[in-house]
Amino acid sequence: MKHLFKLALICSVLFCSCDKDAQEMKYESQDNIYFDFLNVITNVRTDSVTFSFALFPEKGSDTVWLPVRISGIRQAGDRKFKLAVIDSSTTAVEGVHYEKLKAEYILPSDSGKAKVPIIILNTDPALKEKSVRLKVKLINSDDFHSEIKGWDTAKVVFSNRLVKPIWWDVWGSMLGAYSRVKHELFYVSTKATSLPESQQDWQVTPLALYYGRSFSAFLKDPQLWIDTHETEGYILEADADGKTKYFYNKGNVAAKWKLELNTGDNKYYFIDETNNRIIPQM
Repeated sequence: MKHLFKLALICSVLFCSCDKDAQEMKYESQDNIYFDFLNVITNVRTDSVTFSFALFPEKGSDTVWLPVRISGIRQAGDRKFKLAVIDSSTTAVEGVHYEKLKAEYILPSDSGKAKVPIIILNTDPALKEKSVRLKVKLINSDDFHSEIKGWDTAKVVFSNRLVKPIWWDVWGSMLGAYSRVKHELFYVSTKATSLPESQQDWQVTPLALYYGRSFSAFLKDPQLWIDTHETEGYILEADADGKTKYFYNKGNVAAKWKLELNTGDNKYYFIDETNNRIIPQM
């Protein structure tokens, strides 16, 4: 019995000692905040987001969300963190390509992560020809440090252009020669972001042909397409001279596609970026 009592006493002392050590080892380090771009499936991290307004011609602006996470403990009450633009790595111009960053951003109470809104603008015609880059860095604030190197910066790369895809030539007989304007109009009229990269699968051919016929019908009569897609907000507006029309979305009047009257057949044709007519292929 005496041995049992001694054993219990020793265990009690050890337990109290461990409990005291645990209390003394509580987390007291300054909380850090970092960009959380890690793909949980592939375990691969990137530090950038790419965006093209060409897929959203109705928008004059949009918001890109950058995910951030803290290394530390969650706390009751909102906390604040800060961002700064890295001028040496940024080609985008404030007020032209993006709205000015806020002085501070909020991490909500009892949260370990948040998303930072970066508002980008689609008002510069040059975005049709080039991409611009906005690079930002997390900086120290009263509530957070930013000392996790390699995870403290993020890039937003955006434009208003499309690049010729591999599948365009595969379906060239129904699409015709590639142009950026034609690609934009193909997306507007069909909402198809891609077509199969091969004609070997007979199961996908009918869908591709449907898109081709729909695109051709749109090019021939954009007003009919507008009338049957009223909720999309597009307009066909004629100039006073009667020789020119403009197709655009009410949500973004700065982005317009030009049509010109061809006196040879008395029809209007869209004009691409090389000043050539876009001829329906089907």
